[in-house]
Amino acid sequence: MDSSAPRRKSGRVSRKPDNFVSASSPINGAKRKRNEENDNDDADIQAAESEEEEESSEGEPDEEELKERRRKTKGKGKPAGRKPAPKKAKTNGETMNLAIRPATKAKPRKPRKAPVRKSAVAENAEGLYAEVFGGRNSLDDIAAQWVSKFHENEANAVRDVVNFVLKSAGCDVQVDEHDIVDPDSCAERLGDIQDEYQAQNVTDYPLISKGRGAAAFKHSLQGFFRALIQTIAQTGLLFENDALIETLAVWINTTSSASNRPFRHTATVASLAVVSALCEVASDIVDNVAKKSRQTDTESKKTRVNKARVAALKQEVNELNKKQETIDNIIKDWFNSVFIHRYRDVDPRIRMDCVDALADWIMTYPDKFFDAINLRYMGWILSDTNAQTRHEVVKQLHKLYQDNDKLPGLKTFTERFRSRMVEMATRDAEASVRASSVGLLDILREAGLLEPDDVDSVGRLIFDAEPKVRKAVVGFFAENVNGAYEIQIDDMGGQEALEDVVAAAEGDENYDNPRLEWLKLKCLVEQLLAYDSEEGELPSQIERVSGSNYALIAAGIESRFSLAAQALYDHIPEVKQWEVLAGYLLYDHSQTVENDESDDAEAMLRQACKLSEREEVILLEILNASVKHRLTTETEAHKDKKVKKSKAQREAEQEEQSEAARHLAVLIPRLLNKFGALPEAASSVLNLERVLNLDVFQELRQDTTLASLLDDINKQFLTHHNERVLLEASEALRHAQSHEELREVTEGRIQALWNTTMNAFNSLKSGRDFSTRGNFSDNILTGVSNTVLRIANLAKVSDCTEILDQAFAPPTNSRSKTKKNTNDDAEPPILSLIQLLDRGVPVADTEPEVDATEDALVRHAMQALLPYFMWKVVHWREHLEAGTPIPDHDITAVAERRDATVMALTRVMQNRKGSDDLRIDACFLLLDLYNMFIILREVRTRGANNRSKQTQTQGEEEVNGDWEALCQEIDAPTTQILLQILSATESQFAKRAKKHLEDPDVDDDPVDPDEDPESEDDDEDLNDENGFTQDDRAREEKKWRTLVAEQRLCELGSRMVMGVLAGTLDGKESGGKGAVRKRLERNKARLGHDWKEVVGHLDVGKMARGLKVKGKKAGGKAEPQKKDTRAPAEVYKSNEVVAEDDDEEEEEEEQRREDEDEEMVDEEQNGEPEVEENEEGERSPEVESVIGD
Repeated sequence: MDSSAPRRKSGRVSRKPDNFVSASSPINGAKRKRNEENDNDDADIQAAESEEEEESSEGEPDEEELKERRRKTKGKGKPAGRKPAPKKAKTNGETMNLAIRPATKAKPRKPRKAPVRKSAVAENAEGLYAEVFGGRNSLDDIAAQWVSKFHENEANAVRDVVNFVLKSAGCDVQVDEHDIVDPDSCAERLGDIQDEYQAQNVTDYPLISKGRGAAAFKHSLQGFFRALIQTIAQTGLLFENDALIETLAVWINTTSSASNRPFRHTATVASLAVVSALCEVASDIVDNVAKKSRQTDTESKKTRVNKARVAALKQEVNELNKKQETIDNIIKDWFNSVFIHRYRDVDPRIRMDCVDALADWIMTYPDKFFDAINLRYMGWILSDTNAQTRHEVVKQLHKLYQDNDKLPGLKTFTERFRSRMVEMATRDAEASVRASSVGLLDILREAGLLEPDDVDSVGRLIFDAEPKVRKAVVGFFAENVNGAYEIQIDDMGGQEALEDVVAAAEGDENYDNPRLEWLKLKCLVEQLLAYDSEEGELPSQIERVSGSNYALIAAGIESRFSLAAQALYDHIPEVKQWEVLAGYLLYDHSQTVENDESDDAEAMLRQACKLSEREEVILLEILNASVKHRLTTETEAHKDKKVKKSKAQREAEQEEQSEAARHLAVLIPRLLNKFGALPEAASSVLNLERVLNLDVFQELRQDTTLASLLDDINKQFLTHHNERVLLEASEALRHAQSHEELREVTEGRIQALWNTTMNAFNSLKSGRDFSTRGNFSDNILTGVSNTVLRIANLAKVSDCTEILDQAFAPPTNSRSKTKKNTNDDAEPPILSLIQLLDRGVPVADTEPEVDATEDALVRHAMQALLPYFMWKVVHWREHLEAGTPIPDHDITAVAERRDATVMALTRVMQNRKGSDDLRIDACFLLLDLYNMFIILREVRTRGANNRSKQTQTQGEEEVNGDWEALCQEIDAPTTQILLQILSATESQFAKRAKKHLEDPDVDDDPVDPDEDPESEDDDEDLNDENGFTQDDRAREEKKWRTLVAEQRLCELGSRMVMGVLAGTLDGKESGGKGAVRKRLERNKARLGHDWKEVVGHLDVGKMARGLKVKGKKAGGKAEPQKKDTRAPAEVYKSNEVVAEDDDEEEEEEEQRREDEDEEMVDEEQNGEPEVEENEEGERSPEVESVIGD
């Protein structure tokens, strides 16, 4: 037994499967290995004897091989067939039969089935196509069966493969064995098949189908050809039968060049899969060659060289080299026939498949494909016109650069295409491509393949508008900050020296002493400021300044520094420590000596951490982002009911939130005390109040702390005249007012603000004429403007009607004031605000600075008047819902003031030209005043339906009906002015955005030629003769002005659309010809997507009227109702959502539908509407998507 064991073992170890496979069919060879463990001892002995005979031809085994065999024999032990049966377990000497199911019925012992590749496209199919996409056999088994069939009839087997490709392309026409035998007729035969297929007008094919089971179609198609090539390589057909691979190449590669896209795409996928399989076979051969070469070298260096074995190994190496040469030639032919032409195919899907395949070849067979010649294709595809293709090539480059072994070979490619990769990261139109490119460049940066300028170019994307791009670039930016921090540390003596200095400070919970975190934050701020200044200094939000069109300003808008800090929150630990940030900001740097040359580490640290005024503002923005992120995350985690927490954990979280709120409530007054004089800094600090959890103060009975905080907010409100500061202070008061328990305390502070502001306003208007432009001194003009701005902000927070309606009577003084002046001063403040509108009429011979201040005053008056009338509508709405009468004197007063306001606004619009900023603001207010009272009709109807009919009396209806006098239509002259302003606003935006407007219709009513905007300085000198910008800052300013122009246009258009839908425009008073609707829709497709969305809402009203007419025809009612004929948009919005279709139409189709819409509008207005039965189903998909959104 001892002597036979090594022989049996050596036979099982050294037996080569190649001889066994070559002597039997591929199917049997594939199944042989699975049944080896069940073979009996006789089979083992026969295998051992046959192996001994094979070894004898090569020579006696050497001593090392014998030792290796003995070691493996000991490790393996006895053969599996000779193992003794396991002993049965006994309990207390008795045998127990457990209740176990019979092994024969156990499910795990059933043979495992091959995965089923079900596909919807495999139904009613047959042959190889049905087996691949609908059969139960594995792809390897199918390939082995095909090889067996090939041995029986070569032409029929190749025919099946060609028909399989045609069927995979969606073609049912087949070739026969006669076509296969005659390869010269391949092109002609494929042309006939293609013509027959194209005659069927097929637009969809399996590779791009979106049906059930189509997702795995491409994978199965590629998998079959991979299995087929590997099988014919294992059986030797690939090297012995040249006609096989040549015939396949003729048919498949020719199909890949077909003009028909389904044929071309499917054949290309098959060809690329064939090359991928050939690369795998070649890679295995390369590995075997290397292995055999090492064995040859090892054998040659032995003392007793086995010459026969060395000769045999060399023979094997030579044979493998020949096979490799054969495969290389095949790969070259297929590559030149398919890839060279298809990587620049017109179909982006085919280009994406080529990119994916090339990257796979480089990774699988680098000896052939990993060179500059093949890498250049990926570099060229970086400039592809299709975004998905660019994204795909960047994704494949990720794989290559992540392989450290390939980095040296990628240096030349990187030098050649690095600039293009940087350009994609910074300027690509698609955010996903930019984010993916940034990730690729991050790998290059880690490998040291990027230049410092490239790192800075990508690092500036920390201010990008897309969150995914900012998230992708944090690695670059954090690395720059860390590099600057390390340089600072080295200059000051190293990490250890500074740690000794700040060791005591780090344990201080007051965070008031210098720390190493301060130095890191200083480097962060310097980097942000450096990147920001290189793009030209711009405000954090677009603000309105004297003589400028900037108008985008709102409370709570995240600045670019705040957005950058949010992206860096999880990557720079110091940003998370908002207590350290606050301590750094509150530290008094005035005692730090300028340019101190002392060698003291602490003095050097203080000097390095000193902040400038601009850096303090940026650090406040970072503090804002850190606090919001921290408290918001904690609040969401506390409210998350999915995570089960113990009582102790919940109490700990609650205590942590309370402690943070108390700490923040103490910090805000300190920050306001230090930075309250700076508008930008003060607005950032006030923004912190809105993330403060005010419930903590009520729970802890700390009303004093809250009162002190509100006092500080009031102080900022009264001492600043900056719009952003006042808006942030108003929002802070609104936030405090939203807490029911704290409402009384907050309203007391708001009332105090009202008293102070109105006293100042009444004092300023005493004895002065508010309606004449240019009659105030500079100080008085500025004071009135700031006071009116405060009134406008307070009116948004609390009800202002009672305060503005209350007449203020100052004490009489016979020596200084006459009786007439006293009576004038006793008028309500709302009348004074209306008088201020007349100052919007321009006068001659005034300074530009004075004109800018006068315009600002009128604009502030408009901002104060709008909430006054809105509060009135709210009060009247409550009366209508409750069924109580509206006081007659209130209706009379509001009507008079509304009419006076409309007349003043009309004068302003008449006396200003073009797209003047104040003229557009007057247009906004006028449209709002007309539109807001229309809603009361719907409220009246809904309130009447909710109340019981017994409580309604005719007397109430008569008393409450007077308010309907305010629901008026805009007259024709005013409508003409509005259309002039619309034309001027469209022209201004089109000029800035380089867009072309539609020529006016010959049938349209003429519009006065004041619509052309006045020439502005910012558009004249920005471009050189070639159209390129001379100054980056001017270019950025022009971009902002374009955005503001688009915003103004959309705001104006939205109000006019609301007027059309509500009935205040295009009614009988304005002519009833639909002129406003036609004018709005004229440039619907020419002024960008936003304008198209705004104008698209006109079709809501059209749909509402269409359904009404349709219903009336069905019911036989001819008399329309005189009231509430125009239903609100909300009623029919759900219908539009149901019928939503996101497919976009061509421009011609869109124009045709717009013409039909105009005709329908004319027919409806002429009293002869034609409503088709399928009207709802034939709406423009483009418009439906707008309404659905």
